[in-house]
Amino acid sequence: MDTPNQLVEVIDIAMAGYRKENEAFVISILYKEEEILQIINQNMTEETKSESGEFGIILSISFDVSSQKEAYHKFTHSHFKFESTPALDTTEELASYFLPLANNSEKSAKIICKLLSKAFEINSPQHLDFEMYEVE
Repeated sequence: MDTPNQLVEVIDIAMAGYRKENEAFVISILYKEEEILQIINQNMTEETKSESGEFGIILSISFDVSSQKEAYHKFTHSHFKFESTPALDTTEELASYFLPLANNSEKSAKIICKLLSKAFEINSPQHLDFEMYEVE
């Protein structure tokens, strides 16, 4: 899949706008109007919070194991799972992981596109949308 410019731009905006004050934010990645992934500040979760509190971005990945069996299976049998940190609240029904992303928007967007292709079999940016929210 070609990396959508809109994804690179929204990551650029988040990194530029939220890095200085190390603020919380969410970028929702939607496929056919359904949220499938989120990009967040790494300090928003205990599992990924940096010891020094420095800014970083991570991809929050959650699977409803019963309804997303195939995507979950593909994720757990890929290098993405081994590079991710499992969420503390993971259960048999809902599995969640945090994947660290690069401090470069283009590299981060490429990682996300590879995951979308490999686990979710999304090979075209046609039905993807990206929305950013400030978290208080």
